[in-house]
Amino acid sequence: MGTYINYIIYTALMCYMAYWVVSVAKKRITYEIYEVCGLACFFSILFLSGWQPGPGILPLRVVGLILYIPAIFFVVSAFITLGRKGKPKDAWEQTTIVIDSWVFRIVRHPLYLGTTIWAVGVMLVFQSILSIVLGIATIFCCWMASKKEEQHNLHKFGEEYKKYLEKVPMWNSIKGVWNLRKGE
Repeated sequence: MGTYINYIIYTALMCYMAYWVVSVAKKRITYEIYEVCGLACFFSILFLSGWQPGPGILPLRVVGLILYIPAIFFVVSAFITLGRKGKPKDAWEQTTIVIDSWVFRIVRHPLYLGTTIWAVGVMLVFQSILSIVLGIATIFCCWMASKKEEQHNLHKFGEEYKKYLEKVPMWNSIKGVWNLRKGE
């Protein structure tokens, strides 16, 4: 019974993702297409694995579970900061200002970085060919979404975003924390 519910939820989620892709494709928002595809791959790992890891190497599983911590930090912090500081007009992610506080002082794309770290963690926990393929696809899509969103934001925010690009790394959180320590 639980497996059927899993597939029903997965099917509903994939239908929503397909609807999302079509709507952003009509608007020609490239970074959102990559974003949706990356999320679809990420959720596919979880749902197609049935949320149950198969046999695998225990130390890798432990490392994977530990990676959930920074992943959740980046994702949740980004959601909260976008909603509170981004002054969105319509959707929460449609900010009207450049956000350079909290987690956005460490990396420019904490949602994509968090999803990528989480995907690596999930690959290590589930340890299957399917999880590796979908995990790599998730990482690729998040990377491309980051790159394309940079172009979008440069066009949208201009010089202000260009200065932000020079100060804050795209995904290198170690460099981002180091820059904070140096006072940059």
